[in-house]
Amino acid sequence: MTSSGSLVVNVVRPSPASSAGIRKGDHILKCNGFPVTDWVDILSASSGRKLLVELKRGLSTKTVLIQRRPGVNWGITLADSQARVCSNRCVFCFVDQQPPGLRTSLLLKDDDVRFSFLEGTYITLTDKQAKEAVARGFNTLHVSVQTTDPVLRGKLLGHPGPMPILPNLDLLASRGVDVQAQVVEVPDWNSGTELERTISDLYERSNVRILGIVPVGLTRWRKNLVPLHRPDRNEALKTLAIIEKWQKKAIQEKGTPWIFASDEYYLITGKKFPPSEHYADCTLQANGIGLIAQDIEKCRAHVFKGEGIVVTGTLAAGTVKELLRDSLYHVVPVENRLMGSSVGVTGLISATDAIHSVKVRSFNTGNLYLPSSMFNHNGVSLDEYTAVEIGRELGMCPHVHDSLWELP
Repeated sequence: MTSSGSLVVNVVRPSPASSAGIRKGDHILKCNGFPVTDWVDILSASSGRKLLVELKRGLSTKTVLIQRRPGVNWGITLADSQARVCSNRCVFCFVDQQPPGLRTSLLLKDDDVRFSFLEGTYITLTDKQAKEAVARGFNTLHVSVQTTDPVLRGKLLGHPGPMPILPNLDLLASRGVDVQAQVVEVPDWNSGTELERTISDLYERSNVRILGIVPVGLTRWRKNLVPLHRPDRNEALKTLAIIEKWQKKAIQEKGTPWIFASDEYYLITGKKFPPSEHYADCTLQANGIGLIAQDIEKCRAHVFKGEGIVVTGTLAAGTVKELLRDSLYHVVPVENRLMGSSVGVTGLISATDAIHSVKVRSFNTGNLYLPSSMFNHNGVSLDEYTAVEIGRELGMCPHVHDSLWELP
C-alpha cells in the first residue's frame, strides 16, 4: 500500500507535537521510517517516547523529532480519523430501530477494518476490507458473517446481489490473519439448516478462531422495515441444540468449545448456564457471552453484606434475584419503555426507565446499584444521564458496578 501522507487537521496546544513545531496543514509522510496512510500507522510506529516524523509543508519536506513523557498523547489529529460509515442496509440493523432524541453517536453505522483490528468492532469483510487488512499487516479481525450463503447474505445485508464471504476469509487465512466471527441469528432467515451450513463452513477454516451466535435485537421503533421476529423459546432451544452439538465436536477436535451462544439464549430458554470454565477460552464477553456464568460462580462464593437497590434488565432479572436471594438487596427489573418491552437486556436500559421503575416501587432512599453496561465510556446513559444525575433524581447514593459479585 503506497502512501502520500496524511493531513494534520489539528494540533493540541500545548502538546509534544506543538512543541516540536508540527502545524495544522502539514502532511505526515513517515513515522520512524514507516510510511503513513492515516492515524493507524502512527499508532503502530509510536509506542515509545520518541517519534521521528518526516512531513511535507507546502513544497518543502522536513524531519522533526517529537518527544513525550509516558502516558502523554502526541497531540496530533489526522484526517480520516473517524470511523468509516457502513454502506449496508442490513434487514436487522439496530441503528435503524432507534427512538428519536438519542445522542448522535448512537446513530453511527460504522464498518471500518481499522477499528476492527484496533478496537474489536465487527465488519462486513468486503473485498476492499480484506485486501486492506492484508496490505497493512493486520493479524486479527472481528467479522460479522451472518451466513456463508452468498445470495442469502446479500439479502440480509440489504444488497441487490450476492455478498460472498468465504473467499475473503480464505484470503485472510493465506496471509495469517485470524478472525473472531459473529452470526446474528434471524429466525426464518439464517437459522436452522442455514445456521448449520454456516457453522460447518466456518469450522473448516482454521483462521476462524472463535464464533459467537447472538439473537437479533428488535425495538418498538421498527417501522416500515422488513418484518422480523425474535427467537421464541422453542426456536432458541433448537439453536442451542445446534451450538451444543458443534461444541462437543470442537472440544474433541480443537480442544475448545470454539462456538459460543449469547447469554440471551439461556435466559430465553431457561436452560442452565454452562460452568464458567466452559468460557475459559472465550473472548466474546463484549457480545454478552459468558458474563452471567462468571457472575453465578463468583456470587456463590461471595457473602453479600451490603444492602440497596439493584437495577437490571427484565431478561436477567430472574437470575439476578436468585443470586441475591439471601441478601438484603432488592432487585428492580426495568421494563424498557424506551426501546420496547421485547428489549430486555441490561445494556439498553435508559436512565429514564430506571428512574421510573425505582420510583413506582417506592424505593427512594439508600444505595442504588447501576450496571456499568447502562453507560458509555464517558459514563453517560442512552438518554444522556450520568449515574450521579440518576441518584440525584431518586434521592439515592448511586454506585456503578461491572458484575454482581462486586456488590458489598
